[in-house]
Amino acid sequence: MKLVGDAMHTGLVTCQMDTPLAEVVSILCSADVHALVVVDADGYAKGILSHMDIMAHYGEPLSERKAGEVMTPQVVSVTPQTPLAEAVKLMAKYRIHRLLVTEPGPGGSMPVGILSTGDVIRDIRGASWAWKWD
Repeated sequence: MKLVGDAMHTGLVTCQMDTPLAEVVSILCSADVHALVVVDADGYAKGILSHMDIMAHYGEPLSERKAGEVMTPQVVSVTPQTPLAEAVKLMAKYRIHRLLVTEPGPGGSMPVGILSTGDVIRDIRGASWAWKWD
């Protein structure tokens, strides 16, 4: 049985609750990612801030808004030990593109990775997959 830990990626890009949205946009572009994990000062997950969260504020002065104000705080999360099939069902049920992968810590959920739709598609493809040119 495949687990989330077998398919997730661990390169987390984070920001703090008080990070200005203008800086968040810069981080998203520089890191070429679609979402950031919003963490507190101790590194515990407080939410996810995606392109869609920012697009809802298009045309507003981004320097006046903070990550914690526009993030999605109700994050659907799993652990690396969660069966991958269960995680995929959660993504489909909630129509979300990524799950936060966390481990429990004394101060809350410690982010350890992200499982994205791209990770799932790569897993479906499999390591032995190759282009077939006709």
